[in-house]
Amino acid sequence: MDHEAIILGPQLWKTIVIASVDDFGLTVMRTSPKSYETLLVASTSYRCNHQSAYHTRVTIEMSSSYDYLFKIVVLGEGAVGKTAIVTRFSHGFFRTDYKTTIGSQFAVKNVEIPRDIGDVTVKLQIWDVAGQSRFQILRPMYYRGSSGGLLVYDVTRRRTFIVLEEWLDELHKAINKKIPLVLVANKTDLPDRVVEPSEGHEFAQNHDMPYIESSAKTGEGIVDIFQELAEVLVAQREKGNNY
Repeated sequence: MDHEAIILGPQLWKTIVIASVDDFGLTVMRTSPKSYETLLVASTSYRCNHQSAYHTRVTIEMSSSYDYLFKIVVLGEGAVGKTAIVTRFSHGFFRTDYKTTIGSQFAVKNVEIPRDIGDVTVKLQIWDVAGQSRFQILRPMYYRGSSGGLLVYDVTRRRTFIVLEEWLDELHKAINKKIPLVLVANKTDLPDRVVEPSEGHEFAQNHDMPYIESSAKTGEGIVDIFQELAEVLVAQREKGNNY
């Protein structure tokens, strides 16, 4: 039996049909009965959002042509700007009235990686994971199958920086391996910064990950975040590391 999923496009809500659901992901019928795309997410992720049906909020770029496909997760405490970062990247705008993410939100967008023989198209499936502690029991379901991720903190709230190690531990326990991550120092547009760049650089160096400062409000660093992660993932895949 088919199920419906709600798709939040750039301008309007759309409904598509999920053709099949299994342990490896779900296949959605997008524009015609012969137009399918497999989303690499566990079906349990959809049941967590709405127990009565396979519904979730999804932002999808309607492009099926790509060279690589990676699922990435966006980690960090609540209100550090994870949803704002994903929205700025996927839609190009910033809102001031973001609500608490329930479980997870999902977006898809392509990134072009320059190569001498021609650009490589990377499709990123971006999972924005709820940061509040009451969702901790659900988060491991969203981590499964992740190839990489963003570790985000708010430069104006020191606690969001202090607990980064806890987020790393939670991720590693859920997937039982290390994956490429980018450390993101967000909200650099605000004047009351308390976490200095040197602290972020030191943490990133100690954990072998790139460090990027960003502002979802101004757009500073947003494209760089995803470009950097995509380049790392492609390089690792070309070396034979199956993240």
